[in-house]
Amino acid sequence: MSTAGLPDPGVALAELARLALSAGIAANPAARACTERLAGRTLAIETLQARFIIHFEPGAVRVETGDAPADATLRGSPGAVAATLAGTEETAATLGDTTLFEDFRDSFRPRLDLPGQYVLEDLGDIVRMGMKAVESAVEGLANAMGKRRDP
Repeated sequence: MSTAGLPDPGVALAELARLALSAGIAANPAARACTERLAGRTLAIETLQARFIIHFEPGAVRVETGDAPADATLRGSPGAVAATLAGTEETAATLGDTTLFEDFRDSFRPRLDLPGQYVLEDLGDIVRMGMKAVESAVEGLANAMGKRRDP
C-alpha cells in the first residue's frame, strides 16, 4: 500500500532483503546450501503494510512484493520480525511450514568461523543494529503515511 508521493515500504524492504540475502549467499556456505535445499519454496515476510516473498533458487534468491501464497510466512511488527529473524526472541508469528523458516533463519544467520575460536557474535550484533535501523526507518515511514493528509 502506498500513499501518493511516498515510496512503497514493501518495495524498499524487498530490495533491502534481496541485497542482504545475496550478500549472505556469497559469504556463507550454509546459506548457499540452504538455497539448494529450499529451491522452489517460498517464505513471505509481513510487517506493517509491507509484504515481500523470498523465492529460493539453487544458489540464489529472488525477492518480490505481492500477495502470492507462500510455503511459510513470518508476520509481526518490525521489531518482532527482526528479533525473530535474529533468533533473540520468538515474538513474530510463523505460519505454514515452520521447518522451512527455521532452516532459513539458522542457515542465513551471520557467522564467521575462525580457527581455535567460536563464532564471532559481533557480526550478529552488527546485523541486529542494521535491522534496528531498518525497523526505525519503516516505523518512520509508516508514521509519515499515517499522518499525511491529502487536500
